Amino acid sequence: MVEIFTDGSYKQGRGSWAFVIVKDGIVMQEASGRTKKTSSHRMEFQAAIEAMKCLLPGTEARLFTDSKILVNTINVWIPEWRLNDWLKKNDRPIPNLDLVKTLDELHRQHAISWKWVRAHSGNTFNERCDQLCLLARS
Repeated sequence: MVEIFTDGSYKQGRGSWAFVIVKDGIVMQEASGRTKKTSSHRMEFQAAIEAMKCLLPGTEARLFTDSKILVNTINVWIPEWRLNDWLKKNDRPIPNLDLVKTLDELHRQHAISWKWVRAHSGNTFNERCDQLCLLARS
């Protein structure tokens, strides 16, 4: 069992993402990146995607994020959207569909439970993700 902490950030036209993978309280891996012409939601999604890419197939994990949109996308909306041929109710398009499909594909390769954590609440690894995002964006 590993724990994954993710964060995404966007400010003044620049976005960044970061993750920290932890096992038994020890940081096993961390990474961050940046991009232009993006959104905060895309960066939250990208952080989770980048973290899951580092896992061996079938890895059991808990993923912690401060994005309720990310948690709801995985736990609630993707199953509905998949059944509706990747459309929202009333056949409306799904925002960030490229990343949503990638999230779904990677999520299905692992046994991950998704948990929301309040941002800036003192969690060491969540704070580290925030710090990595700031460094990547600057």
